[in-house]
Amino acid sequence: MTRFLAPGRANLIGEHTDHTDGLVLPVAIDRGVTLEADLGGDRIVLRSADADGEVDVAADGSETPTEGWGRFVAAVAAELAEAGCAPVGMHGELHSDLPQGAGLSSSAALEVVLATALADAAEFDCPPLELAALCRRAERRAVGVPSGIMDQAASILGRADHAVLLDCGTLEYRHVPLPTDHVLLVADSGVRRQLETSGYAARSEELAAALPVLDGRNPSTVGVEELDELLADLPEVPARRLRHVVTENERVRQTEAALREGRLDDLAVLFAAGHASLRDDYQVTIPELDRLVELARDGGATAARMTGGGFGGAIIALVHHDRVDAVEKTIRDGYGTAFPQHPLQIHRCRIADGVRRLDG
Repeated sequence: MTRFLAPGRANLIGEHTDHTDGLVLPVAIDRGVTLEADLGGDRIVLRSADADGEVDVAADGSETPTEGWGRFVAAVAAELAEAGCAPVGMHGELHSDLPQGAGLSSSAALEVVLATALADAAEFDCPPLELAALCRRAERRAVGVPSGIMDQAASILGRADHAVLLDCGTLEYRHVPLPTDHVLLVADSGVRRQLETSGYAARSEELAAALPVLDGRNPSTVGVEELDELLADLPEVPARRLRHVVTENERVRQTEAALREGRLDDLAVLFAAGHASLRDDYQVTIPELDRLVELARDGGATAARMTGGGFGGAIIALVHHDRVDAVEKTIRDGYGTAFPQHPLQIHRCRIADGVRRLDG
């Protein structure tokens, strides 16, 4: 029996920038998807301890389920086969402690753990970012979501106690140390969404409508000081989407500098500005997420903001370890009063390593 673990991810800052080849700053967390399987044969047969049903597809991904998580299994197998990996079957089980729909990339962790195990069994050499790109293609193949590469890259490149600054255009990356006296809190709103049925694709289309004003430039190369002139002749909605992306790329750069220089007060300002931009310009937050961010700050978090695609899901908060209990209590009390219909979950997360084999 072979065991692999792929972590979920929380994005510190750089939201909705990856699908325009921008800058992101995610972390891998100590929650993820574990695969235990006997590898071999010509079928992939998997059960999930956390989802209904059994998946049984051809090892080359040529059979595609019409719904459910089996779509991801078949898509990963098909992408590997198209990349030249010899098809390898498996019989096994998946376990996850990632809440689905909370913005922690449970689908990317599933893709990464499957691709890593199958490539390993086939002795198929696939460099980390090529594997991330393959898994990104698998997600689009499975559910048609025009996602970027961040989620899969974070699950692969993660390093304990570090964030990953990734340029999604050049695929250059570097690890950025995080303060070791802080805890990452993930507060899950209990509001669920699926990317293929949310406004995610619509936002991408609205942003694309603004890109011609850049004359082929990558948004990450555009200075904030250029925005007034660039946006002047755009309709309001595309202008808002582009303003978010350009300013968010700059916030990623500033956040890296603040972390390296220990300027934690600046993190509070940057995270607050990022959340406001997601609320007002990209318009992907919801009242539940806005309230969670307010409560985290009120409780004494160093910095807090929405994470993930939006339309539901979770917020993150960087909290000094002496303040964790107080911040959790403030969030629980305030959210329970404002939104008693939603089951709030708060997770204390450690920043973890990326995908790895667990049995040597």
